[in-house]
Amino acid sequence: MTATQSNADVAETRNPPGAGPAEAEGALKAIYQRRAVRAYTDEPVPREEIEQLLEAAIHAPSAVNLQPWGFVVIQDRETLTRYAEEGKMLLLGDPPTEEVVESGFSGNDWLRQMAASADFAIFHGAPALVVIYATSSGGTQDCFLAAENLMLAAWTLGLGTCPVGLALPLFNRKEVKADLNVPSDWVAALPITVGWPAGETPPTTRRPAQIVAWR
Repeated sequence: MTATQSNADVAETRNPPGAGPAEAEGALKAIYQRRAVRAYTDEPVPREEIEQLLEAAIHAPSAVNLQPWGFVVIQDRETLTRYAEEGKMLLLGDPPTEEVVESGFSGNDWLRQMAASADFAIFHGAPALVVIYATSSGGTQDCFLAAENLMLAAWTLGLGTCPVGLALPLFNRKEVKADLNVPSDWVAALPITVGWPAGETPPTTRRPAQIVAWR
């Protein structure tokens, strides 16, 4: 296998039950052509479209169907700006806070240099942010599945998304959880920016699958 572009041609598929050729091909196109978008227009995202993304998210599989996810949606510009600044300051704090240490970002000089840049914007100027919280112990992995559903659904609507792991320390702070009415025992799994892309995001290459066993 050789490295491929992330917008590789979709191979001919056998149609899954209940889906025709167009649906099957569309699902693979969404996977291959989804991008991590880091430049957005100022146009707001209608509530109805964000609700569609959340509906797609909750159709992700979860262990024994526990559905261990909760969502915070932030569209208020002042709130996004305030949290963006708080998130940046949190990454630059010295000594690092407990949330930064637990996220594995402390001691990473490259990340600190990036965050210290004057033009660093943790939410990339997106008009909306969806934060997925794990509502039970061990539910984080299922939240990642919900996140992928959300991002693929966004692509079908013409929306761009970007997972923002650097914002995890912020949304795991007890003060921020209290501000957002999030239960204190929930764990932030993944914040995701949502908005209309400003221009095209070029595809990236993918290394071949590292198959260590095939028996």
